[in-house]
Amino acid sequence: MTELAITAVGRDRPGIVAAFTESLFAVGANLQDCRAALLRGSFAMVMAVTVPDGVDADAVRAALRPVADEMGLTVWLGATSPDDMSASTGECTVSVYGADHPGIVSAVTRALADLGVNIDDLSSRLVGSPPVYVLGITCGLPEGVTPDAVRTTLTPVARAQSIEVSVSSPDDEIL
Repeated sequence: MTELAITAVGRDRPGIVAAFTESLFAVGANLQDCRAALLRGSFAMVMAVTVPDGVDADAVRAALRPVADEMGLTVWLGATSPDDMSASTGECTVSVYGADHPGIVSAVTRALADLGVNIDDLSSRLVGSPPVYVLGITCGLPEGVTPDAVRTTLTPVARAQSIEVSVSSPDDEIL
């Protein structure tokens, strides 16, 4: 078995996921992980699939080409391995709220990167009126870094950016 990473980006329309997964099924691929999102009319999807021995990246690319062409999608495909995944020893969730302005994501993610924290999932959007910027990040923590250390590191960032930041661990009870 070979594991491949596939991304697809383009204008949103019904049937993208169905068409992609049907094409992958036709070559014997098995979907391992997938994330798909709609962002202001653009669709983006990233997936990890395994393909049976004898099916290479070129065969998968050829199977996806008609779907990509028909739906106007840009597709990238590359080899990956479970060994490529980061070695996290813990996790936490970072939630950010504040008045929208440039630099929020940059400041928060730079502080996390400087701690060696890996971002496993990130989403953001404007909500309400007046709009409030909401950012949610699920983090993988390296050895020796705790949710408290993340909280301490993000406190001056929150102050400088005039945002509210909360850090929770999987053990925290969130209602």
